Amino acid sequence: MSTTVHIASLLVHARTEAISDVERDVLALGGAEIAHSDDQGRLIVTLETANEAEIVQALTDIQLLTGVVSASLVYHQTDGAPEAAPTSLEGDTQ
Repeated sequence: MSTTVHIASLLVHARTEAISDVERDVLALGGAEIAHSDDQGRLIVTLETANEAEIVQALTDIQLLTGVVSASLVYHQTDGAPEAAPTSLEGDTQ
């Protein structure tokens, strides 16, 4: 079982008259949170997923929401423990 978590940040631009609907629809996505939004229709969305494919799918889903003008990935990192710890080199005297 992998303990790696993928964290991503998106910049979303929505039509100002649709901002409430876009916020509601983004929050309905699994692993999505709105870190910031303003009255100009800009949102900063954070995603926490198990893999990169889920980030791509969430980004696509957000881009297709009614009222969204654009959505762009601006940050991605992985966090978590590797599957197996590296083994020491033969002859290592630590």
